[in-house]
Amino acid sequence: MLNSIKNFSLIHLLFLSLIVRAVSFYFFGDESLVNEWAKIIHNQEVSGVFGYYVVVNDFFADPKFAENNEVVLPTVFMPPLYFYFIYVTKLISFGILNLVDLIITLQIFISLVSIYIFYELIKFFEKEQVALIAATIFSLFPLNVWVVSQISSITLQILLILLFLFFLIKFKRNKKIKNLIYFSLISGCLMLTRGEFFLFYFFTIIYFYFFLEKNFKNLILSVILTILVLSPYLYRNYNLFNELTLTKSFGYNLLKGNNPNFKVEGDAVFLENKFKRNSLKIKADQKYEINLDNFYKEKAKNFIYGDPVAYLNFYIKKVFSFIFLDLNSSYPNYYNPLHIVPKIIMSVLTLIGCIFLFKKRGFFQYLTFYYAFNILLFSIFFILPRYSLILLPVQILISISTVKFFWRKFFYKF
Repeated sequence: MLNSIKNFSLIHLLFLSLIVRAVSFYFFGDESLVNEWAKIIHNQEVSGVFGYYVVVNDFFADPKFAENNEVVLPTVFMPPLYFYFIYVTKLISFGILNLVDLIITLQIFISLVSIYIFYELIKFFEKEQVALIAATIFSLFPLNVWVVSQISSITLQILLILLFLFFLIKFKRNKKIKNLIYFSLISGCLMLTRGEFFLFYFFTIIYFYFFLEKNFKNLILSVILTILVLSPYLYRNYNLFNELTLTKSFGYNLLKGNNPNFKVEGDAVFLENKFKRNSLKIKADQKYEINLDNFYKEKAKNFIYGDPVAYLNFYIKKVFSFIFLDLNSSYPNYYNPLHIVPKIIMSVLTLIGCIFLFKKRGFFQYLTFYYAFNILLFSIFFILPRYSLILLPVQILISISTVKFFWRKFFYKF
């Protein structure tokens, strides 16, 4: 048995990972473009506009599949990188290959690259055998296997987060400018995947500037490079909406996650029923999405300010749900032991690790802050099961420290 474990290599892991993802694809894979992506891709093809809402009349626009000659409004609701990924994939399919199958196939290989990057990331701190065990946990984590078979930007986001951490460590260790360049370019791509990532980017560079190395030139260089990546999209949005913004969904997400129904996973149906767009009298022009989101934001603020104690308690409930589990989830198979048992074990190990890493200045202290910041920020809005995957690499890194602590305490040193 021990010899079998020793003979298990990264190549074996990648092959096993490919097999389990192919099986997931076969049984659980999406069969068509879904949710916002289906409409945005269709509307772009029909109108040439990267848009979500279609004008119905002067004071009503609907997120629907546009027909020929209908006016599609440019969107700032969804970050564009996954759209670019789908669009390029559609081009290389040449109209012959099944688009969804090709997208998921590419996502499987992106996931395999993520496993390799995570393995190399762990090797910065641990022996090769520990890195292989950690990469195996990451690879075979049930949610990480399943999500690859879905039309979702999360697979791309995980790869970018791993590259973000990888080049951050490389630059911290050898100070080569090329690593700072890679780190900055990847940061820009992450912001084009998740608009709120700009908060984590600035948190990261501020932490490493004030606590580890006070090199103002490197900080400025990183910011400039990141802005260069973002500048075409920022320019597009400024021209269209007269605002320098990456996304405009704060109000929608705030109201979806903070309304009288108090659902941890959010309640989009509440918005649709309570605030019907065809009765809001918001002009269906270029700034429709901007004004609609501002409307949602004000309604959410009214709910929160009207009963702050209830929403504070609800916020704590969302934090608990993010860390451990949602006690009232409506997602199919959410309570499957293959999902909740690994999630709870990983969360407990992470919390223990955070306690004794909190005061140790350096990369692992940064990870504890990064972990806490994610939970506290996303809990302002709503918590979806896939959000856990965003933190899985960080949790495994912290959990290794927890396991090593107890191993040394009760057995022997690594």
